Amino acid sequence: MEANEELQRLDLVVGRVTAAEAHAGARGQSARLTLDLGPRGAAESTLPVALETAEELVGRQVVCAVGSDAVAVLTVHSHAAGVVVVRPAQEVEDGSPVA
Repeated sequence: MEANEELQRLDLVVGRVTAAEAHAGARGQSARLTLDLGPRGAAESTLPVALETAEELVGRQVVCAVGSDAVAVLTVHSHAAGVVVVRPAQEVEDGSPVA
């Protein structure tokens, strides 16, 4: 199977962070994000970042992997920069598929 076909099998969409709050009960730094996935509605996801970092994402778009029972915000784990959230290079409609 070609790489592009494999990518299409993943359900990746662009969502907008509408709220961020501390993830109570988490073992380490963690924030709970509320996401607007356009026609798919709202969803929640957690990120292993400080609340202050998560609050900077409110109003911004992020790339999400949508599963049958969960949504994950995609991140890159960098030795130099820590956790970096994957975002589109320009504004698109919330819920747009990543291809």
